[in-house]
Amino acid sequence: MIRITRMAAAAAAVLAAVAFASPASAQKYSNEFSQAKLTHRADTSVPIAGSGTVVLQVQVNADGSHKVTRIIRSTNPGDNAAALDIAKNSTYSPQHRGKTPVTGFYDFTIAFHGKSVASNGVVATGTTAQVDKLIHAGKYDAAKAMVLQALASKPKDATLNQQLATADYFLKDYSGAAAAFEKVSTISKPFIPVAAQSYAMAAVKLAPTDSATAVSFAQKAVTMAPSGGTYYILGSAQVQNGDAALAIPNLQKARTLAMADPKMDTSAKVNIDASLLQAYIKTGDTASAKSLEDEIMRLDPANTTVKRMIGNQYLAAGNDASKAGKHEDALASFLTAAKEGDKDVAVTAYASAALEENDLIGAQKTPAVPNDYLTKMKPYADEALALNPNDALANYALGVAMAGAWITGGKNKPEYKSQALDALNKARAEAQAQGNMSLAFNIDSFIKANIQK
Repeated sequence: MIRITRMAAAAAAVLAAVAFASPASAQKYSNEFSQAKLTHRADTSVPIAGSGTVVLQVQVNADGSHKVTRIIRSTNPGDNAAALDIAKNSTYSPQHRGKTPVTGFYDFTIAFHGKSVASNGVVATGTTAQVDKLIHAGKYDAAKAMVLQALASKPKDATLNQQLATADYFLKDYSGAAAAFEKVSTISKPFIPVAAQSYAMAAVKLAPTDSATAVSFAQKAVTMAPSGGTYYILGSAQVQNGDAALAIPNLQKARTLAMADPKMDTSAKVNIDASLLQAYIKTGDTASAKSLEDEIMRLDPANTTVKRMIGNQYLAAGNDASKAGKHEDALASFLTAAKEGDKDVAVTAYASAALEENDLIGAQKTPAVPNDYLTKMKPYADEALALNPNDALANYALGVAMAGAWITGGKNKPEYKSQALDALNKARAEAQAQGNMSLAFNIDSFIKANIQK
């Protein structure tokens, strides 16, 4: 059998862009949310037991009405009744999402000193208030610098860590934002929208290099803000992590939500379909894959990315089969890749099919003859060269085919040898120009072993 070294042709799938999950860089923190605030602290006629601190949760409705929902903690239960009376009779301004008032919660801290309310009874000032003002003003670098200085002495402070995460989020350091939120045991409600997007965007960034962490972050994003975007990010991260079967239900849910949303643009729908298509291919569900491919082409007839992705999946399957010695299966996968992929994939697929035929010819029981190479191998190389005459792998495949015809009985036809050398020399030059020194070395080795020996 003619000695050649095959070149792997599989390409990694790329996580699609998540246009509908990306934050607007110019959007202010105040357009995300502003916390409910105490506007007037009431006095109380209820007897105060003594020194202590009581923290209460107050639900502040969009219209400014309120109710005390619970006591979060208390260092002196005897003060609880007085604290409840103060919280009940105080007034508040509601939380806002952009310019719209929405129902939210205010954590009211009341400190008692002896038999009176301490002058610093409302803990809503100091560093956290200054950081909040800086973030509202869009001064994210200054806010981050201030909060980092404060965290040096209070590294576990929940509010400071959430403010650090918020500053990082608007500075587009999504991994840093997610890391800061990871230090908080329970994320406060006002910070949940930023936390969800921080985890989602960090998952997108990490998926190619740390898919396990990406899956973990995406799961948190889904828990906090279930949507077509977050389910898409989770499913895509799971595909990247090798969990295509687990990814399918999440991507199906993302697709259902996307298709039902009249505001969802076509490119976002195609991105979701593409990831789900990839998962179907990886799990061998060819029927569902074909149906989804048809849908993508209906949504975006000019789409080429999906065809390349599909072709690359079949190229990868062909290479895996070839390495396992399953040459018939490999050939079938390469031909499917040529049919389903884009032009560039088809070139590599036909060239790979030609080289696979070389392996099959070498494994056949009867001695090889020139016609084996001319009728089985060369046509695939010709198909590749018709699409790209300068492709290195395609020229290599043609050179191997013509050399095979010359070696196995065609030595009385010097044109076979000259055609082989022309193709191989061209392949070597193209490989060197592309920086593919491995292929160039293989071509040199082939020439020395089979033609110039």
